[in-house]
Amino acid sequence: MHIALKGLLIGAALAAVLIIFEYIAITREVAERSKRVAKKVEWDSNHRSRMRSMIMFGLALPIGGALGAWWVWG
Repeated sequence: MHIALKGLLIGAALAAVLIIFEYIAITREVAERSKRVAKKVEWDSNHRSRMRSMIMFGLALPIGGALGAWWVWG
């Protein structure tokens, strides 16, 4: 398998794990705040911004992994 493809796959797996972890952390934070105020709380603009930036980073990570692997080991 080509080294750039390996870097792409590793970067994609890492990105998926980071995005899932961030989503779980945000939903846990919203649930805790919901308990504190005793009513249903939605995601605010900070949570949406955190998730959007993590998704954008997750999209760039596989490309960076492929380029980095190709540059270092190629």
